[in-house]
Amino acid sequence: MMQAAVPFAIGALALSGCVASVPPAGPGPIVLDGVSYDVTRAPTGALRVSRQGKPFANWEGMEARRAADRFCNGRADTSIRDRFQGETWLIVEGCA
Repeated sequence: MMQAAVPFAIGALALSGCVASVPPAGPGPIVLDGVSYDVTRAPTGALRVSRQGKPFANWEGMEARRAADRFCNGRADTSIRDRFQGETWLIVEGCA
């Protein structure tokens, strides 16, 4: 019986390393690759993402989504309705 348990245990250990967990975002700015972002939730559930220091440009939606993903523990609900507003990105659907 012990011989059957060993391959199972090794397989379970190997699979446990395949799933990465995203640490929850704490209070304060989101920091990714040394850059700080402010993410706030609107009453509608939408997320406003702004970059500290250098404001976003309209072509930097993917970078804003990365910050929103961290805020939402890897589950930002992005869509084609997301939009650039002034110097921030609005993630319309918020967190999934």
